[in-house]
Amino acid sequence: MFYVTKRLYYNDLYQIEFDACVITKKERNGKFEIVLDQTLFYPGGGGQPCDLGRIGDQQVMDVYEKNGEIIHVLEQDPVAEDSRIHGTIDWEQRFELMQQHLGQHILSAVFVRDFSKNTVGLRMTRDEVTIDLDGFVSEQQIAQAEAAANEVVYKNDHIEILYPDMEEIRRCSKRPVPQKEEAIRIVKIADLDYAPCCGLHTGTTGEVGMIKVIKADKQKYGSRIHFTCGRNALRRVGTVCRNSMQLQKKLNCQEDELIERVVRQQEEVQQLKQKLDLIMKRLAAAEAEKLIKKAPRTGEVILVAHTLMKTTLEEIRLLYAELTKIKGVAVLLGGKTSDGAVLMFGCNKAEKRVDVREAFQQAINTIGGKGGGGACCAQGFSPDSTKLDEAVESAVQMLIVKEKEYALNSKQYKEMVL
Repeated sequence: MFYVTKRLYYNDLYQIEFDACVITKKERNGKFEIVLDQTLFYPGGGGQPCDLGRIGDQQVMDVYEKNGEIIHVLEQDPVAEDSRIHGTIDWEQRFELMQQHLGQHILSAVFVRDFSKNTVGLRMTRDEVTIDLDGFVSEQQIAQAEAAANEVVYKNDHIEILYPDMEEIRRCSKRPVPQKEEAIRIVKIADLDYAPCCGLHTGTTGEVGMIKVIKADKQKYGSRIHFTCGRNALRRVGTVCRNSMQLQKKLNCQEDELIERVVRQQEEVQQLKQKLDLIMKRLAAAEAEKLIKKAPRTGEVILVAHTLMKTTLEEIRLLYAELTKIKGVAVLLGGKTSDGAVLMFGCNKAEKRVDVREAFQQAINTIGGKGGGGACCAQGFSPDSTKLDEAVESAVQMLIVKEKEYALNSKQYKEMVL
């Protein structure tokens, strides 16, 4: 048997505490669920999350509705059935969600009125709201909608809650209407909006405080608008202003010069990065040439084995790329970075006689690392660089042995053919 809970939150949006009787309780998934004869806890709906707070000395973890019952989820076993309890909602969360919800009604209604764009998707949290529009809007239109929505806030109109018949709803609503005949709760904002909604909103538009668009994304079928309202909007704007003041100090400019100054610095950084890349490539080419000249020849292969100290992954990659440009060179590179040890073994892709896989596997096992690759390119990493030199040297010896075996087998084969 289900008990339809009395919804006190519709009677007085600003009531914070209440007393009620426990009708049922049960354990489910390690939590305890209770149903009360009446409650201030909103179970969520209309895009708005549920209320949180306390029942007795316990934190309410979740509230949801099922078959007319409003179920309160607690972590511990509550009082017995038929007992009286005292509940308190988290008023700060409730009020900020009411600000967000009414702000969403206002902004969505402005997009309908001014640009004929309906809201077809909604996500709401205490910090941010996103609405999906059934068409694309420009940055200029978004700015116009934000300004118009805040004009509605400044008017401080009272919000009307109506329960009209379906004929009147279909005649007055500018938004999609549920296909049902029972009473539907309507939220009316002056002459701007007349929309079906079960959620909670502040009593006046002025209590929304402000509506601030954060960003807009292009989705497959329209624009997604991210915005926030009320106290959270004030916090966000405050953060932006503080960041702006810090940037003005660091860049020694005025607020209206910030974008130009940042763009200029980005361009300068990009130019410096290009110059640095060119210098690093030249250094890598010079280092590669020097290493090849000094490297011993094993059979028909020049064996370049080298360990870079206090290096970076980028520096190792550049040197590896230069060394493997040349056919007939086997490359065994190790590097000690701030994160650990790096191994890069390989040769030119056109090389047919060099296969570094076995030597690499032995080396990566020596340093206790992970990695892999093919005959011409194998790479790995270990957070421990203490045995890196030993690992590279053991790989060198293995490749020397393999090259000698290859040369011997080739000689024997030629003699057999002759």
